[in-house]
Amino acid sequence: MKQTKKDIIIQEILLWKDNQMLPPHYCDYLLALYTQGTEFTESGRCAQLKRIHMSTALLALLLLPVAVCILYFTELSFLLQTVILTSFVGSLLLLAIYFSRQKVLAPMLFLGAAVLLLLLSLELNTRIFHDHPYTLYGLLAVNCLLWIFTGVKLKLFYFSISGGLGLIVLLFFWLQY
Repeated sequence: MKQTKKDIIIQEILLWKDNQMLPPHYCDYLLALYTQGTEFTESGRCAQLKRIHMSTALLALLLLPVAVCILYFTELSFLLQTVILTSFVGSLLLLAIYFSRQKVLAPMLFLGAAVLLLLLSLELNTRIFHDHPYTLYGLLAVNCLLWIFTGVKLKLFYFSISGGLGLIVLLFFWLQY
């Protein structure tokens, strides 16, 4: 059997094992059969998954400084900046949905998307509304409400707390203004 076919079959068996479609001992038997007992190791697979997760986390962490550089240190048009930042937010949200089973990586991706959306909102207020304070309060309130909704929907306690505290601080400063 060709090696590519064996790799496809091995990946399918691993998928079955991860999703518990077959009992683990059946999957182990099939893996031993197709790898002839020597090529496959569970620790090697775990190391590969860990590398994928770490590279994704690094990519997500690098998007925030890149977004700040695009906003404040380039002469790109406002429309291009908006499209780039929106694509960053969308990609972080898609990555978070894809890695939603991980307990550490998905919340970091949601957090990165929230911060980028906040930066995008502030830039929209600066460019479109010319730093008008009421639109700034409105955009910040929408961000805080989105954080509360996300926290309740996804059971992320810190998002709910951040949104609630943000609304309280926003209300305090609005009353002072």
